[in-house]
Amino acid sequence: MAGSWFYRGMPLLASTVLMLFSFLPLNSEIAGNAQPAVGLMCAYFWLVYRPDLFNLPVVFVYGMIADAASAAPFGAGLVSMLVMYLSVTNLIKYLNGRIFVVLWVGIAALLPICLLVKWLLLSFYYERALPLSLLFFSYLTSLACYPLVGGINAWVLNRFLQDDK
Repeated sequence: MAGSWFYRGMPLLASTVLMLFSFLPLNSEIAGNAQPAVGLMCAYFWLVYRPDLFNLPVVFVYGMIADAASAAPFGAGLVSMLVMYLSVTNLIKYLNGRIFVVLWVGIAALLPICLLVKWLLLSFYYERALPLSLLFFSYLTSLACYPLVGGINAWVLNRFLQDDK
């Protein structure tokens, strides 16, 4: 029974570890301004491949962890995760069982919506429009990093959760 809970929690655990690694400070001007949205990428991956294990309560907890770990005001990461959840659950029939390139195009289409929602919330919080360049560079680095993040999550899926379905 305990092993079952461990395996069922693997998507949240793997996503949290990857997201926390993305928050590590790097001594680079580029890395500080162009941080990939690892949390959203992980949520997208697991919502497509294992929506039974990465459901709404898990997305909520994951969004709260993202907000607690980031320097952003509380709620911005959570709302962007919930937007990703709603988007993927409404488009799952177009994404489920597709090749990697289709999934990459899918995240390329959904990520700007989630990042824009977070940008709007942060701009409202700080009472000024934040630079759109940060949003744009975060989007580009996220697209470039998605094969790596997706590959790590695919390894976790194949290693720990293949026989679980």
